[in-house]
Amino acid sequence: MEFALCLVVGYLLGSISPSYFLSKGKGIDLKNVGQKNLGTTNAFMMLGKASGIIVMVTDFMKGFLAVKIAQLLFPEFGIAGITAGAAAILGHIFPFYLKFRGGKGLATLGGVILSTDVRGFLFLAVIGIAVMLISDWGCAASFSTAILYPFFYFMKSHSYISLVILELACICVIVKHCVNIPRLKEGKEPSVRAAVRKVLSGAEDFNS
Repeated sequence: MEFALCLVVGYLLGSISPSYFLSKGKGIDLKNVGQKNLGTTNAFMMLGKASGIIVMVTDFMKGFLAVKIAQLLFPEFGIAGITAGAAAILGHIFPFYLKFRGGKGLATLGGVILSTDVRGFLFLAVIGIAVMLISDWGCAASFSTAILYPFFYFMKSHSYISLVILELACICVIVKHCVNIPRLKEGKEPSVRAAVRKVLSGAEDFNS
């Protein structure tokens, strides 16, 4: 029962889509422009920096709060937090009221990681930034984080069920980010260095 309730709590929290409501207010359908998803990066690209920051913080907090709320509700259930956190990632990627077309899950995954281990979050962030700068691909950070975190958490928890739960959620994050690769190769999406230059120059349109 606790497992099912953690899944429900996490999924419903994760399915809240700030990018959908912000884009709707601006008359933009993020599912059909830019990267064609409701994730943080597409919000930055299509809605501007202010909206992008709101989306990023909200998506991040969904993962963080899902873990903490589940732990408070079910303190005796050892995998409550990680179960709800994984469900929040899936809720973000597959929101039921948006025909299961949400974001890509990295920001929400980041919130889950921070909620479980601050040092682990910093460690994975450094690795993610390094591989991102070396490759010049923003999605490289998503791949490294999603690949490493389940094993990093397993080394701490020694819980095989937690490893399986996290693997399932992180595989979805990886698959969702794979579509970035051909877009980057075709020049349809700014590289890391190009995006940084636009941020520093104050440009609102990341595709210009």
